[in-house]
Amino acid sequence: MRRLRESFGSRGFVFLGVTDLDVASDHARFLAWLDAGNHAGMEFLVRNAGLRRNAYNILPDAESAVVFGLPYAPPVGNAKAVRPGIAKYARLRDYHKVMWEEGEAAFEEAVPDAAISRRVCVDSAPVLERALAAKTGAGFIGKNTCFIAGKMGSFLLLGVVLTALKIQETRPAPLEKSRRNANDCGSCQRCQQHCPTGALDVAWNLDSRKCLSYWTIEHRGVIPEEFWPWLGKYWYGCDICQDVCPYNRSGERLSRTDLMRSLESIPLRQVATMDQGLYEKLFGGTAMTRARKSGLRRNALIAMAVTGDSALDAILGTILNDAGDDDVVVKETARQVSRFIQDRKPRR
Repeated sequence: MRRLRESFGSRGFVFLGVTDLDVASDHARFLAWLDAGNHAGMEFLVRNAGLRRNAYNILPDAESAVVFGLPYAPPVGNAKAVRPGIAKYARLRDYHKVMWEEGEAAFEEAVPDAAISRRVCVDSAPVLERALAAKTGAGFIGKNTCFIAGKMGSFLLLGVVLTALKIQETRPAPLEKSRRNANDCGSCQRCQQHCPTGALDVAWNLDSRKCLSYWTIEHRGVIPEEFWPWLGKYWYGCDICQDVCPYNRSGERLSRTDLMRSLESIPLRQVATMDQGLYEKLFGGTAMTRARKSGLRRNALIAMAVTGDSALDAILGTILNDAGDDDVVVKETARQVSRFIQDRKPRR
C-alpha cells in the first residue's frame, strides 16, 4: 500500500485506496436515476448502464480496484475567478490521456509484474468511479453528488485501475467528530441553496435537465432561454455547488502546473466567430472539445448577450449573413440572441 501511495503521489496524484468491486447497491440507485429521466439527453449512459454493474465487463479477471485522484483546484495564486468563466477542470490540458498513461506507469512502478492484467479507467469507461472511491473509505458522496475526500475536498478527477491482483483493501479513516457517518453532509445545504437552476433540489440527486453543465457541455442543440442568465457566470460547465462546499475552503490544490492552460482568458468574441482552424488551435488537446466547436460558439454568443458585450451586434450580423456558415445551432442561437437583445431595449 505504501508503494502505491508513493508511486501515485510522485506524479501529482492522490492515492485514495483499494477496494473490492461490489457496487450492486450503487448500480441499483444509478438505474433508478436513469429511470427518472435525470440523465436528460445523455443516452450513452443508458446504452452502457448494464456494463456498470460489474467490473468484470471491463476486465474479466478483475479482483481489485485501485482508486486515485488528480486535484484540479487552481493553486492559490491562480485562483482569481474570471467571469464569464469556465469550470476549473476544463482549464487544463485534457486529463484523460495524462491519467491513463501516468496512472498505468504509477501502478506498474508499485507492482512491477507485467503479467498481471489491469486497465486504467478515467470516466470514459462504464465504471462507477465515485462509488468505488467511496468504498475505499477515503471520503463520501455529498449532497451535490460529488465525491468528497474529506479535508482534500471534491475538486478531484477520479481514476480507477482495475487489476487481476488481489490487493488488501483500505479501511475508512476515523470520522471527524462533526460527522455522524461517512455518507453524511450533516445539516449543510449550501450546494442546494446556491445551485441557481434547482438541479440539486433533491439531496444526493442531480437532475441534469436543470444543470448548467449539462446544457453548456453535453447538449447539442439550442439552449432554452430560461438558463441563459447563468451563462453570464459560467459559459462552460459550472462549479457553484463545489465552490460553496465547506470541504473546499482549504482543499487539495493542483500541483501539476504543467497541465494548466490559459483558456479562461480567451475573448468570447473570438470563440463566437472561430473557424475549425482556430477552434483546434485554441481548444485542441483540452476537455472543452467535449462541447464541440458548435457548442462553444453557441455558449459564447449567449454569454456575450447576457453580459452586454459591445462587440455582439457586429458578430451577429456576420453570422446571420454568412452563407458559408452552415452551423444550424449557431445560426438559430444568433437569431434568438438578436430577439433577446431587442426585447431588452427600452421602448420609446
